[in-house]
Amino acid sequence: QTGILLGPSGFEKWFPNEAKLVFPASPNQILAALSKIGYVLFAFLAGVKMDPSLVQQSGKKSVFMGILIFIFPFTMVHTITMSFRPEFRPSNQLSIGIYKGVGIVLGAITTSQFVGVSHLLNQLRITNSQLGHLALASTLVSELLRFAYSSLLGYMEAMLFIARRAGVQAIIFSMMLVAFIVVVLRGLVLWSIRNTPQDRPMKEIYITFVVGMILTLASVGDTVGMYYLFGPFLLGLVIPAGSPLATSLIAKVETPAAGIFAPIMVVFCSTSLDLEKFLRNYAKVLPFRISLIGYFLKLGFTFVVALGFELPVRDAAAYTLIVNVKGILEIGVLLSFGNSRQLDSTSAIFLIFILASIAPPIIRLLYDPSKQYIGYKRKCLQYAPDNAPLHILACAHRQDDAVAVIKFLEFSNPTRQSPLTVYGLGLEELISSSTPLLVNHQLGQKKSTTKARPRSHNILDVFNYFESQFGNNKLATVHTFTAISYLKQMHEDICSLAFHKAASLIVLPFHNKWNGRGHMVCGNEDLRHLNLNVLNRAPCSVAILVDRRMAMGLSSMFVTSAVYRVTVLFVGGSDDREALALAMRMAGSPRVHLTVVQFTVDVQDETVVDRWEAMLDAEALRVVKLEMPTNSNIKLVEERVRDGSDTSCIVREMGGNVDLVVVGRRHDTGCQALSGLAQWMEVPELGPLGDVLASQDFTAAASVLVIQQQIMKASHSSILN
Repeated sequence: QTGILLGPSGFEKWFPNEAKLVFPASPNQILAALSKIGYVLFAFLAGVKMDPSLVQQSGKKSVFMGILIFIFPFTMVHTITMSFRPEFRPSNQLSIGIYKGVGIVLGAITTSQFVGVSHLLNQLRITNSQLGHLALASTLVSELLRFAYSSLLGYMEAMLFIARRAGVQAIIFSMMLVAFIVVVLRGLVLWSIRNTPQDRPMKEIYITFVVGMILTLASVGDTVGMYYLFGPFLLGLVIPAGSPLATSLIAKVETPAAGIFAPIMVVFCSTSLDLEKFLRNYAKVLPFRISLIGYFLKLGFTFVVALGFELPVRDAAAYTLIVNVKGILEIGVLLSFGNSRQLDSTSAIFLIFILASIAPPIIRLLYDPSKQYIGYKRKCLQYAPDNAPLHILACAHRQDDAVAVIKFLEFSNPTRQSPLTVYGLGLEELISSSTPLLVNHQLGQKKSTTKARPRSHNILDVFNYFESQFGNNKLATVHTFTAISYLKQMHEDICSLAFHKAASLIVLPFHNKWNGRGHMVCGNEDLRHLNLNVLNRAPCSVAILVDRRMAMGLSSMFVTSAVYRVTVLFVGGSDDREALALAMRMAGSPRVHLTVVQFTVDVQDETVVDRWEAMLDAEALRVVKLEMPTNSNIKLVEERVRDGSDTSCIVREMGGNVDLVVVGRRHDTGCQALSGLAQWMEVPELGPLGDVLASQDFTAAASVLVIQQQIMKASHSSILN
């Protein structure tokens, strides 16, 4: 908008003399040069953030879709420019110029750019969704094919229009440049990474060298006949994403590229937009009309391809808009190959601005990734069969979280009839890559070959230790994963993994921690929002584990208690029944002593709001009473209370005779036993009782497990809205 106001449509039109003083010809050339430097840096960052293994992880579908969305636009470019109008046939120099101009504009409008797609997905926060992974993988294939095709086409044109010898020399020099990048520069990059101590920043000389090579490769590549962005892009590819070098480069380069050079390029190009001239000469702007037709043809073709690969109609429409997004990269193409003041380029830039503004809101309306996790089938503990494996997804941000969760799993009573299948998920924040990763370590995927070693490897070691203790007896099986993503989108990885592994329970760590003195340490608010997103979208039951073991550290993993005391606070409702079902499973272990505290209201005229829920609560407690004669480790205690204040006092006075307190998260808003507690909650995601147990007033060194039963289809819409 600033560029349009400063250009022929605004400031330059009404104040022409002042515009010449503000924007003389020479500074415009400087702005053009700075814009191209920004474009080069963007290409380099795209290479650093790319992960070629994403294609392999997404399967053959993404490969074939990427090939198809690459073939169509280039076929269309040559077909339309050669046969749409007779005068486009290159019979003379003027026609050749028109022919090339139409090809550039049409190519920029109809090709799919990986970096633009990645930026849009990140903006819409759907990078980790199934559709996001498919779009990234397919456009990555298309991007690589496009680079190869463009280079080959340039060599052929050199042979045909200049000289065969020039074309052969361009091929040889280009191959030498590629070999130099892949062999020499890659070796230097790996050497610099190996010589940097762990957890230490890269030396400034390494960063300076790489930045210098970015600009050098762009210049040398353009000199030898290669597209000047290919060298920087390839250099970015050979730098392992996630390595200290990649992290440092993105921290150093992305800020000037996105904060300085990119705005300069957008403003510089938008100053050429003369809307009055464009509207007056619309009938003469054939490239604009051809590009508009070509863009809609590409949309239609992509939609048909998506439907052909069995995507639902709404998902296919969203995928079509995502892979055909337009933005700053297309503007860079026009800046690289043409004069932005020409009417053809002006019309193309105007079209790009229109397409870039209308696509995101339409995609938001079409695609909601949370709908794929809606509960059509019960996946919870209350209805889990007793003679089938229990699947639990255990998440951890750091090693202490993993230690806390395996202490809980240790007493979850795995048996040969109902063994545990644990999916240990290390959560690692994405820093240096725009492509989220879900690494399955059972498939032999090791980032150390192409990426830096994951920071979550200590977490995975804890889960592997748990398997070594129970796996030999075939009581537990552990599968380890690492999710590397932005914290604001990490819930998609968690929900997707739980969905595909048919997990009955997701265990999340609480965002606040306790130090060795028993004092609460404020945690990361982003982790809190992550837990909330999982609670609202999970395809199964969810538990938040509040670790209050006075930060006993890693050594507690090797200490086995003879007795594990578990207390369930039962008020009523689906979440309390889920908590009771988990505790009853744990009570099958002879080392677990279970106490069920039932809170009843001492009000004679209390009305039952939901009689069906009351019947289910009574049935759950009846099961406990039936088990008590055969299991002396189970006790049922009834506490009569008047309101929430009585309940809170009883909870706070529980003392230190407990190792784990299990409570439900949600309760009926009219529940008399909890009246008044909701108004004082500091952490709503824990519910009224969980909030009391996680507060400073509760001094017992006991862990707290807050459970929410699976949200079924009928409840999802109200939760998300």
